[in-house]
Amino acid sequence: MGSDTSADQNLYDAALSSAVFYDNSKVGRLKATGEDALDLINRLSTNLVLDLDAGQGTHTILTTDRGRILDVINVINTGDHFIILTSPDQQNSVIEWLDKYTIMEDLTVEDLTENTSMISIMGPTSSSIVNNLTGIDVSSIPDYNCTQGVINEHTFTLICRPFADLPSIDLITSNESKEYFISLLSKSGTSEIDNSTFDTLRVEKSLPAYDRELGDRYNPLEAGLIGSINFHKGCYIGQEVIARLDTYQKIQKRLVKVKFSDNINVEDDCVLTKDGQEVGNITSFGFVPGAGETIGLGYIKNAFAEVGSRLDISNGSEGSAEIISISHMFGPGEA
Repeated sequence: MGSDTSADQNLYDAALSSAVFYDNSKVGRLKATGEDALDLINRLSTNLVLDLDAGQGTHTILTTDRGRILDVINVINTGDHFIILTSPDQQNSVIEWLDKYTIMEDLTVEDLTENTSMISIMGPTSSSIVNNLTGIDVSSIPDYNCTQGVINEHTFTLICRPFADLPSIDLITSNESKEYFISLLSKSGTSEIDNSTFDTLRVEKSLPAYDRELGDRYNPLEAGLIGSINFHKGCYIGQEVIARLDTYQKIQKRLVKVKFSDNINVEDDCVLTKDGQEVGNITSFGFVPGAGETIGLGYIKNAFAEVGSRLDISNGSEGSAEIISISHMFGPGEA
């Protein structure tokens, strides 16, 4: 997030109380086919994806041999092919990673990102809005599962992909049909949110973003992604490193959400200290309208990553940042 970090209050409130939509077309969309598709992804990522029946999907993490994050992806079985959703603009990295490990496997990956669009309908009433527009009751569809439909010759795929605790439905359609669905949403009274409002909501919900909180600088345990790690599924690239980090509690830092003191100047990558010692840095931040608060995400050394801890900002100001939560994007993991 850069200097323009202020969310629109009306849109922000609507996302939390009713629903909004967001043009999420920068999310990578891949079509995978072949008998070995799920088997290969299962051997390259942290979660169990082998048993996905038609209509089912899940989240998983592609990790390097050093146990670092290549990307967090969603894998969805549509019935005749698999959809892989990547982080924004990371589809080529994922394609190259899959290709690197495809030797004799029956797998073909096609990049649909440029030829399709994706609209995310977010908020407590998003399910009823989608139901009214498409005639499909998505409220009964489990998270990360999908369904497909046609309206006036406009085909679409719906994926129920929550935005932390906010219900959210992704609508994937052709570029030609995009404006048709945007028009339907606008006529229903649903507003489109801008990038700043979306990013502030992301920080509010403690959702990590690629190049900010995700990437090969971090491992999944540091990023709070333990809920997308299956410790019983068997081997995958990076599995031994991640298992050792978990077993011997060797996590060096954790992703946290902080609230800044009033009237301070927060900058990208600003350093946080405790008693003069550098203990972490801010990776994303945003100004919450209405509440008048600036919040942020950042990585803090494990010994200092406790809810309620107050850290100093090392930018010459007298401001501070209080840790208000530890990030767990997919929940706290296995009991």
